[in-house]
Amino acid sequence: MASVTVHTGLTLQVGPMSGNNYARVDVTLADIDPDLPLDEQIKGGIGAAAKAFNAVLVELDRQVEVISGKKR
Repeated sequence: MASVTVHTGLTLQVGPMSGNNYARVDVTLADIDPDLPLDEQIKGGIGAAAKAFNAVLVELDRQVEVISGKKR
């Protein structure tokens, strides 16, 4: 049984054009089984990626607040 991995990423400039500030977002769906219904696998992978991404953003916000002294 073969499996398929799909990876894509996007780098965006954030802040003023004169700055050198970038953000990058990557999503990888791995171990996709081409012998099983693809729509279900993709929907599940995208849902899991969205939940994980949101959890990471919440933790990143918390850490920025701690570092900046706004939260303990």
